[in-house]
Amino acid sequence: MRVCSRIALVVILITGLAAPAVFAQRLIADCPLEYVASDAPPASSSIEQSPHGVFRFGTQAFVLRGQTLTTYTITDVGDLQPAREDVITAMGARDSKGGTAFSSTGYLFVSGEAGLEVFDLRNVRVGGNAPQLVSRTPGLRYHRLALNGTTLAGLYPSTDLPCYPDGTTACANTIDLISVANVAAPARVGSLSSVGSQILGFNDIAFNSGMLVATGAGGTFVYNVNNPRLPVGIAFEGTPGKFLVSNTRELVVVGNDQTVETYVMGNNGNTLTPISIHNINTLQVERANPIAFHPQGTIDETNGRLILMVDEIDPQTLNPARTIAFDVFDYTVPFYLGSDPKPNESVSYTIGNEVKYNPVAIGPYVYVVGDLTGLQTYGACGQITGRIEFDTLLSLNCGGSEIHGWVTGSQRVANVELFIDNTPLTSPPVIPGGPARTDIAARTPVYTWRVAVNLDATTRGVHTLRAIATDANGNRRQFASSNVFFPGPGQNCSNRRRTAASH
Repeated sequence: MRVCSRIALVVILITGLAAPAVFAQRLIADCPLEYVASDAPPASSSIEQSPHGVFRFGTQAFVLRGQTLTTYTITDVGDLQPAREDVITAMGARDSKGGTAFSSTGYLFVSGEAGLEVFDLRNVRVGGNAPQLVSRTPGLRYHRLALNGTTLAGLYPSTDLPCYPDGTTACANTIDLISVANVAAPARVGSLSSVGSQILGFNDIAFNSGMLVATGAGGTFVYNVNNPRLPVGIAFEGTPGKFLVSNTRELVVVGNDQTVETYVMGNNGNTLTPISIHNINTLQVERANPIAFHPQGTIDETNGRLILMVDEIDPQTLNPARTIAFDVFDYTVPFYLGSDPKPNESVSYTIGNEVKYNPVAIGPYVYVVGDLTGLQTYGACGQITGRIEFDTLLSLNCGGSEIHGWVTGSQRVANVELFIDNTPLTSPPVIPGGPARTDIAARTPVYTWRVAVNLDATTRGVHTLRAIATDANGNRRQFASSNVFFPGPGQNCSNRRRTAASH
């Protein structure tokens, strides 16, 4: 997958609007998000106990889940390795829908029924300090937070109100603008009300190039909040939206249950130019419950993609019941809505029967937080991908056996290393080979790798098989993992009986 500049990305997108079907069929998105690894959730907490989010901070990533903050180190193979785990006992927020935001200076903002809380994460690292509570401001309860410099925008969305927004005092909401120049004493300095506004009610907010974008039932607005005490509306687009996805600069996506539309915002914020519209994939087939886009997504600028998820909706609560797939749209492929699947679309099914949240693209991977499985890692587009084809311990013969799988990549895969936990099982690494696999759908050749192992003496417990590949350019990436429970020595393998010879 080529890396394109933001200017080139916009040119490609606009060109794609007028591209004929024949041209579109020549450029096909091929970006499966293969499951790579997972990190189990903290045993002491549930995702329902607090707000949640994934945030990058230099060479670290923070995952807030169930009042527990897990710090991960980004390794040389691109995976996240847990470095420390801290239960934030000082956190008062218990609202699982509460808003979260993270500043580039190392402060975490959390909002719930306890108000707006600020935590100092600047020294949260191996050998460092636990998160420190800086301040708590009661009365500031939000489900959406957006941060730009020292201005924090907070919103309790109309989608969470018990009434339908109509732009009157009977059912309305506001966006609060809060100064966090002094994190020890955040102060509300301005607000935007939906009363009398064409937007009817605010659903989501995001900052783009310093301008505040807000979407709602009546359309999408851009506000200049350089002076938060006197916010000014500078652009309006009639497309309503339930959620926003932003790259914080020129791209903003207005999303609804079945469609999403991408806009380019002008430098001064006074224009929103539509460049693409995408419909949800036809995953409704053989599903009794309705499906909808998950109201969170991420823009992977490195590969020019919009990464969304698809939820199956509980018809009784109208909330997500489980996340069934990633729906990825490739901005570098001209889009064409006359087919399904669409040429610029890739669909990948997720692992685990649960709702997933907070998708974030970091390096070659996409990370999501599962309400049951914890942090999950999926291999991103253009990277090495593959699987460990391992079913049960019954497939291991006592005295020595084989573990195998498949691998492919945009560059030729030079070798594969297999690990159990952090112990290598291959020395030297093995070279994939044999006939190309035709049972795997991929645009690049897929080959089998095989590793001879003897795991008879593996200790009792859950161990992780990890597969790491190196391509011809020297890129080394973990591309698959599998958690396996070993009963203990003497029970980790099977002695197969000989079959009687036929006469």
